[in-house]
Amino acid sequence: MKDLIDGIDFSNLVANGAKNLANEKDRINALNVFPVPDGDTGSNMSMTIEGGAKEGLTNSKINIGELTKAMARAMVLSARGNSGVILSQFFKGVSISVSGKEKISVKELAEAFKMGTKQAYSVVSNPTEGTILTVMREAGDKAYAALTKDTTIEDYLKSYIKYADNALMNTPNLLPVLKEAGVIDSGGAGFLLVIEGMLKYINGESIEANMLEAKGTSLDVSTFNADSELTYGYCTEFILQLQNSKVDPKTFDLEIINSYLESIDGESIVSFKDDDIIKVHVHTFNPGLVLQEFRKYGEYLTIKIENMNVQHSENDLNTPKPMKVHKEYAVVAVGNGNGIINSFKEIGADEVISGGQTMNTSTEDFINCFERLDADNILVYPNNSNIIMAANQAKEAYDKANIIVIPSKSISQGYSAISMLNFDNSLEDIIAEQKQIIDNTNTLEVTYAVRDAVIDGVKVIKDNYICIYNDKLLSCNKSRIEAMKDAIRLIPDIADMQVFTIFTGKDSSIDEINELNNLLLEYNQFVEIYPIPGGQELYSYIIGIE
Repeated sequence: MKDLIDGIDFSNLVANGAKNLANEKDRINALNVFPVPDGDTGSNMSMTIEGGAKEGLTNSKINIGELTKAMARAMVLSARGNSGVILSQFFKGVSISVSGKEKISVKELAEAFKMGTKQAYSVVSNPTEGTILTVMREAGDKAYAALTKDTTIEDYLKSYIKYADNALMNTPNLLPVLKEAGVIDSGGAGFLLVIEGMLKYINGESIEANMLEAKGTSLDVSTFNADSELTYGYCTEFILQLQNSKVDPKTFDLEIINSYLESIDGESIVSFKDDDIIKVHVHTFNPGLVLQEFRKYGEYLTIKIENMNVQHSENDLNTPKPMKVHKEYAVVAVGNGNGIINSFKEIGADEVISGGQTMNTSTEDFINCFERLDADNILVYPNNSNIIMAANQAKEAYDKANIIVIPSKSISQGYSAISMLNFDNSLEDIIAEQKQIIDNTNTLEVTYAVRDAVIDGVKVIKDNYICIYNDKLLSCNKSRIEAMKDAIRLIPDIADMQVFTIFTGKDSSIDEINELNNLLLEYNQFVEIYPIPGGQELYSYIIGIE
């Protein structure tokens, strides 16, 4: 590659890095501290960088400052899981560093990588060493220090990879939980694959991967012919680049977009403004009017229009949505399994985003959900520690409502908190009470082991059942009910616990629930047990204990 890097060069570097990660994501998923079947770090990071890579390959900009900004924005919206959010912020930092530049030198690339690390650290409230952050920082600092006036891009990336690999191999020495589990940090390993993919591009190795290939859509053309009548309209999506010659992008009010779409009876309106870019989704019978109207404010980067009468599948046919009703408070929860989703709706959730372990909710998923609501305040329950950062990133990007992220780390915490919401109190009291409920709700999760390990002093055997209580592994047994009984006996103050809410998975057993019930009654004859058919995958039981 030439000495100076432009936007096209950088997009190719990122695309190759993304493909390299995509091909190894399952290996990264397996680097879970807990030997559970839901490792998702590799998938989260892959989907995150894929958003930026696709943007880079389809965007016509050559200026590296402009293109990296667009790519970083796409990654922020695609970000899933903690490692995905951190990765998206790394590339946001890169874009900040190269802002206003047409091309950059090797030294400027090294400076951009250091800025990327700084930006990644800034979004983590309590940075922990021995993670992806450590790998980014040590590699960035040491590779930058090793630069000379003769360093080529290839030299720099080789140096960066060497130091990143050293830092990655040392992560178990910084985080005892990694050493005990016998793994290196999964986020750091995924990040290293991205940089290794970049070096492969420099060396002329173009990686093949399915992730960036266009997926064909099978259209059932029989649903719309010469005699058909358009009854559902067009699903219209576009990204609009606001232009200084037409408006002031900084002060442009998104309500102008929404008001016009409502005036022409647009439905399912979702709009989002990020700096000088506007992304819109709307169902309308008049896409031509929409596109003509908004050229008053800028030019289109992408446009997609689909006839909604043409079925892609039975589930893809879009129908008009009911009118939004304005509320002072709305509730958004994350959950998977039909039973869990229905249960959240029954206790008051306005929207339940399908997600959780193995399918972490993205920043854009949250933003789209916020747009479907009309509320002054939106309370968000991530219900998974690996989704909280994406929820907070969505909160920072959304300004049409007051977003409050209640940091629930499990389904049981979210369920207990939402079920006890009292909107008669002040917002400050609501938040304080919800956090107190979460702190007082314990969670016991029952699943199976995917590898042998020793975790929290417990010997784990592959395919045996394991029980995890508040992120601590308590038991492992070839019998699921015995594993559960072993765990219950080890829970501190179990005799003082009053309420057990049991979300049963797809493979749960009524006999096991009855046995568990009998055991709990031995500790406390007044215990209350509430089984709820959750229908979740992978986890046979998710038990809230209060």
